[in-house]
Amino acid sequence: MTIIDQPAATVRLDELPPRVCAVVRSIATDDEDTNRLKTLGVCVGRRVELVRAGNPLILKIFGSRLGISAELAARVRVEVCQPGHCAMRENHAE
Repeated sequence: MTIIDQPAATVRLDELPPRVCAVVRSIATDDEDTNRLKTLGVCVGRRVELVRAGNPLILKIFGSRLGISAELAARVRVEVCQPGHCAMRENHAE
């Protein structure tokens, strides 16, 4: 039997449930907003966790919390980490 890995579906960052971690897969903003997000640590390949939904929503990145607008978060697509395969949970168990 052959198993082919399917790419995981992505969701908008503002749709991620609280206390769930994910990996940023794409950002669809203008250069200024993309640079602002990168400065905050939100970039493709980065693991993030949604701490609180709303506007602004609160993210945890590298153990720090930051707020970004829901409008900006809607332009970030993330892939939810699979249970047991999340570096954030393994390194920062609560």
